[in-house]
Amino acid sequence: MSNLADNHNDLPSLSIRRPVLIIVLNLLIAIAGYAALNGLEVRELPDVDTPTITVSAQYPNASPETVDAEVTAHLEGAVARVSGVKNIYAQSEENSARVRVEFRPGINLDDAANETRESVSRVQRQLPDEVEQVSIIKADNDAQAVVSLAISSETLDAETLTERVDTDLAPLFLSIPGVADVTLNGDRERVLRVSVDPLRLT
Repeated sequence: MSNLADNHNDLPSLSIRRPVLIIVLNLLIAIAGYAALNGLEVRELPDVDTPTITVSAQYPNASPETVDAEVTAHLEGAVARVSGVKNIYAQSEENSARVRVEFRPGINLDDAANETRESVSRVQRQLPDEVEQVSIIKADNDAQAVVSLAISSETLDAETLTERVDTDLAPLFLSIPGVADVTLNGDRERVLRVSVDPLRLT
């Protein structure tokens, strides 16, 4: 009797005895799957949102080795103490240091930026006096330049044009809501070269 009762309660038996119920259940499953498929965004490059913060600093007239030892190392140590850090990528170049920090998914980027700012401020006294203000920029994997401008002049040389763009135009763009950073490419700085006559030094 027990085996007979079990056979009446299995899915094939239920399908035979109550076909309408099975049809309704299958329709509900099909409708739910169709709705989920329509709501699923299909992209060649999926938008994987990784909370990212970039810390950068300018150290004029410093070699990459000097930047790495006196600036980048301190910035790396500061951001490593921030909670939720997943990966740290540091780059030391001539005159500049850049540290990109990736956080674990689910981290509030605003809170992480505030904590990063506090941690960096604690080590700023260890940086050389020549280091300009350290900037902290919130961004994600899709953060790329959306506007590129080419600027030329028939009356100004490259050094003067660079200075005008850096002091006049760049701050205007940074004041626009939603602009995270302004990067100059192809810029030239004025350099003073002094030639010494060894014979006159003796």
